[in-house]
Amino acid sequence: MTDNIEEHYTESEYNDIFNDWYEIEGARKIKELSRQLRTFFNYKASVIRYRFRSSPNHAKNNTNTTFFTKQQEIELLSHKFIILLKKVKKQEHPLEEGIRALYYENDKTQIKQLLEITEKLSMLLHYFSEESIHNHPRFLKFVVSVAINICLVKKCMNVLFREFYEELKMNYLGLEGELESLLEETKDVKNKKPKKQLEEMLTL
Repeated sequence: MTDNIEEHYTESEYNDIFNDWYEIEGARKIKELSRQLRTFFNYKASVIRYRFRSSPNHAKNNTNTTFFTKQQEIELLSHKFIILLKKVKKQEHPLEEGIRALYYENDKTQIKQLLEITEKLSMLLHYFSEESIHNHPRFLKFVVSVAINICLVKKCMNVLFREFYEELKMNYLGLEGELESLLEETKDVKNKKPKKQLEEMLTL
């Protein structure tokens, strides 16, 4: 009888701990997905602001120090991100297969590196989504391209939310195409060189 009570108490205690963990982890995931959506909608709003800007002279020299510092940070991290993805990508195979292979091979070092740099970039993406980035359309397009790559990685590393990140990636691809069309209309020769440099940074 005593044994049964003790076993019941242990199982109940285990269930309480599991339920607490599940609630905390569930809340954390919901918060993360909510932030991802908010980031996307902020960028969508930035594209709309750029489309309906009052002046064609969009290249304003009003970048504050924090913005410029964060811009340098995301460009440097993006460069490292792409170098890491190139190492992960198996020759003549999709990037997704290379990322999945990290788990099959239990390559904890590269998995940790990829997770860390992806999360840092995600936070920087969110930062820029809440800034007046529509005043910097070339950089806006670069950031959207970074978001596409991040969604691809998160899709592979978060199996439970695979469809969510696939859908998010498709939405960012739509934004990228929209921006490309808008930037072609402006034919801003002055900014073509930095645009090329930024896009080359993201080429796998």
